[in-house]
Amino acid sequence: MHIWKSIRPHLSDLVRFFHISYIEATSQHRGTYLGVLWIPLSSLIFSAMLALVFRHSHVMPLGDFFLYVLTGYIFWGFIAASITGSTDVIQSRFEFAVHNNLSLPGLFGKLLIDRLFHYFLNLALLVALILLMSPSKIGPEIALFLPFLLLIAATSMGTAYLVNLVTIFYPDAKTLFSVGVRFMFFVSPVFWSVAETTSKTRAVLVQYNPVAYYLSLPRQVFGIEPIKPLAWFIAVIVSITVCIVACLAYHRSQGFVRNVK
Repeated sequence: MHIWKSIRPHLSDLVRFFHISYIEATSQHRGTYLGVLWIPLSSLIFSAMLALVFRHSHVMPLGDFFLYVLTGYIFWGFIAASITGSTDVIQSRFEFAVHNNLSLPGLFGKLLIDRLFHYFLNLALLVALILLMSPSKIGPEIALFLPFLLLIAATSMGTAYLVNLVTIFYPDAKTLFSVGVRFMFFVSPVFWSVAETTSKTRAVLVQYNPVAYYLSLPRQVFGIEPIKPLAWFIAVIVSITVCIVACLAYHRSQGFVRNVK
C-alpha cells in the first residue's frame, strides 16, 4: 500500500502527460481525416519506399527486409527527435513549464513523453505488421522490451539535456546538430544492412557507430535479428556514460541555466 501511494502521483503525471501529447498531436493534424494515424502511416509509406529502393540482393526476403527497415526507421525517428527536438528547450519552453508547474527535469520528462507517444504509435503499426506477415518472429525476446524501453528513455532524456546545454553556450551548434543527424541517417544501418552487401565501408560504419548498436536492439526485441549480447553491452555502457555526464552537467549548470520552477 505504501509503495502504491509513492508511485501513484508519478503514474498520474505520466497519464496526464500522455494525454497532453495526444492532444498536441491531434492539434497538429487538425483538419485531416486520419488525424494522428498519419504518424504511423507516413512511417509505413517511407519505410516501404526505402525497402523497395535499397534492397539489392536476395540475402534477405523482401518482407523481412521491409520489417528490418521499418523497425530501424521508426526508432531512428525517436533518436533524431531526442537530438533535434532538444536544441532550444530551456530557451523556448519556459512559459509551458511555468503553466504546468514543471521543474527542469519535469520539462525534459514531458518532452520525452512526447517522443515516446509518437514511438508507441509507430510500434503499434510494427507489431500489427509482424503479426500479419511473420507472427513467428514474436518470441521470448519480447521480454527484453521493458529493459529496452527503460534504456532508451534514460538515454534520450540525458542526450536531450546535453544537446540543449551545448546550444546554450554555442548557438551555432543547433544547425550542426541538425546537419549531423541527417548525416548519421545515411551512415547508420537504418535502411541498409551489412548482410545485404559485401562493402567493407558499411561493416566499419556498423562496428564503430554506436547508433548502429542501438538500432539493433528493437530488431532483436521483435525477432527480426538474433540476440546479440555485444550490442546490448555497448548500448548499456554508452547509456550509462550519457546519463552520468548529463547528471553531472545538470548539477554543475544550475547556477547559470535558468531554473524553470
